[in-house]
Amino acid sequence: MIDAGTYGGINWTDLSTPNIADATHFYRDLFGWSITTLKTPMGDYYVGNADDFEAAGMMGQDPDSQATPACWTTFVYVEDIDATVTRITGAGGSILTPPFEIPGGAKVAVVADPTGAMFAVMAGGERPSGAYLSTEPGRVCWFELMTRDTTAAEAFYSAAFDWKPVTEPTGTGTEYTVFKLADEDVAGMMEMPAEVPAEAPAHWTPYFAVDDCVHAERRALHLGGKGLVPTMQIEMGRFAVIEDPTGAKFNLMDAVTA
Repeated sequence: MIDAGTYGGINWTDLSTPNIADATHFYRDLFGWSITTLKTPMGDYYVGNADDFEAAGMMGQDPDSQATPACWTTFVYVEDIDATVTRITGAGGSILTPPFEIPGGAKVAVVADPTGAMFAVMAGGERPSGAYLSTEPGRVCWFELMTRDTTAAEAFYSAAFDWKPVTEPTGTGTEYTVFKLADEDVAGMMEMPAEVPAEAPAHWTPYFAVDDCVHAERRALHLGGKGLVPTMQIEMGRFAVIEDPTGAKFNLMDAVTA
């Protein structure tokens, strides 16, 4: 897996939700996270820790953004935020929130690719080290883009971050693309399934590793989540798609196969 400090790699994900209390309780109980609360000028920021590793962040939405659905955001780590924003717009992407500084000195911009998938770019601050993706339970093990225009997405991410798309058949009549950077896997991409409602936008989704996908799915439902895709076997292993009690979607995957 790619190192978290590699420019152009993915090194963080966080949840924006209208109900932060329910969200923190849900993920704490589902993944066994300990929750650290950080006071920031933008409000309290909650970090979910898998053992001693900071796995993901969570934050309540600004009152002015309450109409925005809860969602997980994928962060790409870059060297220069302004230069990256220029590359993104030049590649056909759009800027949803211009660069702004966050606690710790880093700068973040919220953007969207030409197919409508929202994500964020981050630069500066303390440069991370070590692998962010992991098969350890409770940690993020993969990121995946679902879009209705894989050709446009391939061109965009290649131009914006120098990602190389490698596409192969899955054996089920579909194709799966793995984006690579310097020969290391960065993320995956697949075409939006036909059964997904037309109004559902292209989106990035994190996968969280769990000891047992079936057990974790049942636990998520018991805690108030909703099962969108029940545990199923694919070439990579068993996975499930869950919606948390506040409406944010994420994926589970067996740690032994993640």
